[in-house]
Amino acid sequence: MNITSEHWLDTAKRDELPGGSAMNVRRFLVIHFTSGASGQSSVDFWRTPQAKGACAHLVIDRDGSVIQCRPFNRTCGHAGQSAWRGYTGLNSCSIGIELANAGDNDALFKKWAQSTIKAKHKNGGPLQEWEAYPAAQFQVCLEVAKALVARYKLDDVIGHDDIAPDRKNDPGPAFPMQRLREACGFKGMPVR
Repeated sequence: MNITSEHWLDTAKRDELPGGSAMNVRRFLVIHFTSGASGQSSVDFWRTPQAKGACAHLVIDRDGSVIQCRPFNRTCGHAGQSAWRGYTGLNSCSIGIELANAGDNDALFKKWAQSTIKAKHKNGGPLQEWEAYPAAQFQVCLEVAKALVARYKLDDVIGHDDIAPDRKNDPGPAFPMQRLREACGFKGMPVR
């Protein structure tokens, strides 16, 4: 798995969404869940006016297939109002990976989830069911994350729930964030 000189993942299917601004410096990798059905359904939604400009660089489907929507040197609308380690508005300096996953939406996970876990979110809330991340999906996420951290010398790997804890709960407690971070050379869980 390599990143080309044009900032595309060589193994990803390209489904390009035009737009974004130049992103000359990349600091962070932000992990999300789609709260949706398939990876392609999320990309299709991003093409609609209802998405209001939301999108991410990559979507990894449950089977581990990858769709890249924008090169890594262009911004995407994945972080929204966000802050991390002195930076605000992280769309300007972060790469976003969306994982096809229903999160805590029981209508969606009853239809799409291969399995679920019961857990409380680290930012609070009740004990509830969350869609588990399939092994194939997580393995590809790990390989992509390692490639991105190495290529762009990223400062941190974090979740949307870290950079916008008052409004976002993804990737949630089912995602093995510590395992991903440690594979990328970071210690423990994200700390502000």
